[in-house]
Amino acid sequence: MKGLRILRALGALGLTTAIIAIGATQTQLVFWDFNESDPLDETAMLTPDGGVFVSQAQLSVALAAFRYNNNGSGFRGSPQDPNNSTHPNPPNWALQTTSYPAQGENPGQAGIVVSVPTTGYENITVKFDVRWSNTASKYLAVEYTTDGGLNWTRVRTLEAKRGDRWHSEPDPNGYGELVQIDLSSDANVNNNPYFAFRVVTIFDPATNQYTAANYPNNPSATYSSNSTLRYDLIEVLGTEIGSGIEGDVNGDGCVDDADLLIVLFNFGNAGGQGDVNNDNIVDDADLLIVLFNFGSGC
Repeated sequence: MKGLRILRALGALGLTTAIIAIGATQTQLVFWDFNESDPLDETAMLTPDGGVFVSQAQLSVALAAFRYNNNGSGFRGSPQDPNNSTHPNPPNWALQTTSYPAQGENPGQAGIVVSVPTTGYENITVKFDVRWSNTASKYLAVEYTTDGGLNWTRVRTLEAKRGDRWHSEPDPNGYGELVQIDLSSDANVNNNPYFAFRVVTIFDPATNQYTAANYPNNPSATYSSNSTLRYDLIEVLGTEIGSGIEGDVNGDGCVDDADLLIVLFNFGNAGGQGDVNNDNIVDDADLLIVLFNFGSGC
């Protein structure tokens, strides 16, 4: 139905703009890119690099350990990091983890834990990149909690295509994108001071043991507790609760022709009325937000 409303709006205005799906503008709740001037500074590396809850968020590790020193330097970060192409100027570092459980022990318990309140926010999204070493657990689970860690809900299983590769590296060695998980369907995640997510090592479902990430590329590679998993671009986003209907430019509670015309009449202006996403320019992005939400609240 929403698609039909969009098409009607386009037809009424004589527009032929290509339509893409745009959701409500999200706010960064916490973010780590690990691009510190000194990657051996443990405090700086674990301190968030941005977000509304930068002072309240925490990054920790369970049944494993962080490793900072890579022969006097840090560990190279995600290929998706904007600093990647000219590393190390500017730097592109990542957070290395190691000392995982021995074969057969503690499945679903060892890995990183990201704690951040979602107070005042809904439609929570989690993003990150992860790099498997050759002998790391091929299978990882992404889980979240709404009660501070008493109970965890598994939302996705990650499978390495091979070792020594980032998830975001293109096929056939990776998936060509960051891990991105939409938690908007669980209302318990919203407005919650006890929200956290974790990424933990799990057994291969076929063998009920840890399998090395490099298998079957290198069948001789076996899982090792000294293996490493590396993380970068960890981010949690949400939509502010009570921020109004997305695309309702004139604030009358209905996204309609009036809102479209405001954006069109102000198209190209440096912010001001019609700048729906507050990026200081009224452009295609603002128009598409109104179009995607056309009819909401009416």
